[in-house]
Amino acid sequence: MQLAIELPDDLGEQLLQQGNVTQFVQEAVKKMLLEQKRLKPEAIIMAAKQGHLPVTQSFIGVLAGSNLDEGDYKKHLEDKYL
Repeated sequence: MQLAIELPDDLGEQLLQQGNVTQFVQEAVKKMLLEQKRLKPEAIIMAAKQGHLPVTQSFIGVLAGSNLDEGDYKKHLEDKYL
């Protein structure tokens, strides 16, 4: 697959100084995608924690990757206390 991108002149000049530009760009993109994939769960957890009390925040990290959501937790509390 071919992809055309625009770069600022100074960045393009630095890129062209690499020995094999194609291989350099491929490796750079692979590294960025792997890093993005690695950070994604952390970003999801951080976003989910915003606006919740500290106790609830601690559960969000523990339950990451499970099929439970906030509605399930609320139902559990209703069943337990009502």
